[in-house]
Amino acid sequence: MHFVSKNIEEYTLEILDIQNISKLQRPCVITIGMFDGVHIGHRQMLEELKLWAERCSAASVVVTFSNHPRQILDKNSDNPIKFIDTKSERFQKIASCGVDFILPIEFTKAFASLTPMQFLDVLLEKMDIRLLLLGYDNRFGNPKNNEYETLLKDGFYKNIKIQKDVSGVYYNDIEVSSTQIRNAITSGKIKTANAMLSEPYCITSKVINGLQNGRKIGFPTANIIIPDNKILPQAGVYATKTIIDNQIYNSITNIGNNPTFEAKTTTVETHIMDFKDDIYQKEITVKFLDFIRQERKFDTAEDLSDQINKDLMYAKDIFNNSI
Repeated sequence: MHFVSKNIEEYTLEILDIQNISKLQRPCVITIGMFDGVHIGHRQMLEELKLWAERCSAASVVVTFSNHPRQILDKNSDNPIKFIDTKSERFQKIASCGVDFILPIEFTKAFASLTPMQFLDVLLEKMDIRLLLLGYDNRFGNPKNNEYETLLKDGFYKNIKIQKDVSGVYYNDIEVSSTQIRNAITSGKIKTANAMLSEPYCITSKVINGLQNGRKIGFPTANIIIPDNKILPQAGVYATKTIIDNQIYNSITNIGNNPTFEAKTTTVETHIMDFKDDIYQKEITVKFLDFIRQERKFDTAEDLSDQINKDLMYAKDIFNNSI
């Protein structure tokens, strides 16, 4: 399996500011959404957006949110939403799809009160919008009136053509959505999640000092900070690829609380094969390929060591069979 690690600066996309869109001095076509995961359904729509931009001789713009609406609307929820991507990961993925601009907007309670037409009026004050492309299950604006349905029925708002996809994208009879992908990740169905994402689910973060338990049994690990609000796979051991300074290494990664050593907090620890460099405080990316086994408590450290050797052999088969 081939991976390329890039920074958002390597793409031509620019991030706009709603308060001062000085760089956007031409007509545009837009789409609106959160785009968590930038999955195969999102990517299909972004390809369509670029085609419309060519037809209209316009710029393609993704209007998205710097924070998720549910973080404001469900602020006191006992089950706060976790995301497939951090904001920087999401923007990088959108950039890789080849659109011209991202326009991030902070979602606030005041913003939540805007009707769909009021929201479009806010954008029209700043932008010359020729077309709005919507996903088949996409909604925006306060849902307490029928404005959204009116927009779709009319097909126009002022000078904006409203274009909505009529169906979703499916993978193995699963209707692809960010929610379905989150469910697959938390269930350990990482291959299914990756297929819907079109690339491996990953965590990019800084390596920190851990408890050194892996080193004590001959398998040193890189313990990484879990980004805020990042969804984690089901506890267990995974075959992974780890990117360090743009170099890719085979690895296995454990997510859990190390029950053999009676640890209490959830950690993400990666054993990088054939690697001995000091990478503390370095940012690395761990890409998850496949689930190996559930986390469990072993009677002795020696039993755990024997199992890790088996995990490594299993992971090597996965790497050898990856395309």
